[in-house]
Amino acid sequence: MTTATSTLYLVPTRSPAVTGLAWGFIGFSALVLALVTLPLLPGDALVASLGVETGSGGLTGGVAWLVERSRTVASLLMVGAAITLALSVALLQRRRWARPAFIALVGAGFVGVLGGAALTPLTFGFMADAAGEMASHEDSVAGLIGALSVLIMFATVLVVLFAWAGWKLTTPAVRAEFERTPIAAEG
Repeated sequence: MTTATSTLYLVPTRSPAVTGLAWGFIGFSALVLALVTLPLLPGDALVASLGVETGSGGLTGGVAWLVERSRTVASLLMVGAAITLALSVALLQRRRWARPAFIALVGAGFVGVLGGAALTPLTFGFMADAAGEMASHEDSVAGLIGALSVLIMFATVLVVLFAWAGWKLTTPAVRAEFERTPIAAEG
């Protein structure tokens, strides 16, 4: 006589935080993928629409540098958005490997945003010629300060989001969502 024992898996409830996080990053990735196709369009329509003159100083020089390398930048953004999209879908499906991979992704985002926020003032510090020229125009300086303020607020929100997502994905309740713990069937 053989005894058949069956193993049941306890399915934990799905937390709305993980589901919301996954859907948020799915939406963000889809938006980035849609927007990143603009620089990949043929022709000089993007350069003409921005009114960028190659070799001009100040902010337009930085924009010109980015536009000249738009295909490379767009390709890197597309790869990053595709990876984020794939990880977000896997996180939504509660794949076991998705949680640590997503923690690594938000960790890299955290460091990247902090690094970018730290480099921004340095970038403006290298623009001494443009700063001297803009100092004669109070509106330009006010606009630059306003832009930096918005950038710092946006970076702060992203850093807080990444820190919260990393913390949330390491809590015991969320870890349990991604693990299939076998339990013995009652006899």
